[in-house]
Amino acid sequence: MGGFALSVIAAVVLLWPGGTAAETVTVEQAAPAPSWAQSIEVVDDGAPVMMAPDGASQRRGTVGAGTRLGFARRVLGPGCATGVWYETRDQLYVCEAHVQPSDEPPGPKVDEWALTGGLLPQRYAFIRFGATRAYLHPSDYFRNDYAEALGKGFGIVVTGEQVYEGVSFVRTRRHLWVEKGSVQFVKGSPFSGVRLEPGDTLDVAWVSLRPAKVYERPQGRVVKRLERHAVVHIRSTKGPWAELVGGGWMRTSELAHAERTAPPEGVGPHDRWIDVEVEQQVLVAYEGETPMFATLVSTGRNTKQSQTPLGVHRMWVKLDYTDMDDLERTDLDKNYSIQDVPWVQFFKGSYGFHAAFWHDDFGRRRSHGCINLSPADARYLFQFTQPVLPPGWNAILTMPKDRPTVVRVR
Repeated sequence: MGGFALSVIAAVVLLWPGGTAAETVTVEQAAPAPSWAQSIEVVDDGAPVMMAPDGASQRRGTVGAGTRLGFARRVLGPGCATGVWYETRDQLYVCEAHVQPSDEPPGPKVDEWALTGGLLPQRYAFIRFGATRAYLHPSDYFRNDYAEALGKGFGIVVTGEQVYEGVSFVRTRRHLWVEKGSVQFVKGSPFSGVRLEPGDTLDVAWVSLRPAKVYERPQGRVVKRLERHAVVHIRSTKGPWAELVGGGWMRTSELAHAERTAPPEGVGPHDRWIDVEVEQQVLVAYEGETPMFATLVSTGRNTKQSQTPLGVHRMWVKLDYTDMDDLERTDLDKNYSIQDVPWVQFFKGSYGFHAAFWHDDFGRRRSHGCINLSPADARYLFQFTQPVLPPGWNAILTMPKDRPTVVRVR
């Protein structure tokens, strides 16, 4: 998706790149934390992490509730309700109002859902019917006292279930209740790309748009058929034909082929960068000149409003998840809204990479402008790019010292 409402981005980016942070921050020390405190636990989800003990300083990112951060000391500074900031061991600062001392060691909150081994980091569902009602409590269902109406196709995160007076409900991450029969759970596409080892030949291709035939030779006998998204390896090409490793020929028009390309200017021999070829709908991730990963994507539809911006860009923010919607668009017959889209990486304004768990159409243009990835590919690419999101953080804004990943769309 792309060009959606910027409220969530604005919340993360607020005051970035506002003030500039000096390399050495001079602060006045406050009274020490309790002697038993081993860490500080974040109590407000999305607590800002600042470059200095000042609400007007640069923001480095945000941290999730339940995360425990190591700290060095308490210091005084403006822009915090208590007037006191905790300095972390990384010399970053969190307002005391967002945390509490903990006797446990630093570490992220244990994610029970992630331990299930699913493709997605949370449990997602889509609304099946228009004007589906969401309630503050299941009992409100029987009085028709609803908090809001959700549109058909809206995506929600489900955090629990309950049967109340014989009716099954699901609880959303926004603490609203929806009748269970009004939602359809989704697991996400099982499609995933190909990881490459140093020295591997970038010869991978996919059956791109429809089931395709493998021939004994060009124009020869059909020896088998391959389903869409099947992986093949190309030995050579001859006009409109591709010879496959292991034998057989296929029409190149039925394949999406990853091709090696030189890095953009300024990319170093150990820098990680990403190449997206729009016509083929193929992404290749590199380290210097070495291809490390290749996969199919879905870029923006071929319309003026939805095209993915071409050119060389640089990652500017990574978010563990963010809401995506176009609810501010009153000129449309139908709006979309999806909660907590995972593994989001923006490289130009509101255009970026993210998991798309609502389709299995990779290899074809279909987004609002962002670059859609399967859940497995989105997770892998999120871990591959620079900078790395620290454990327990919701988001991180890039800085020049991070050597943020370059993205070329062509």
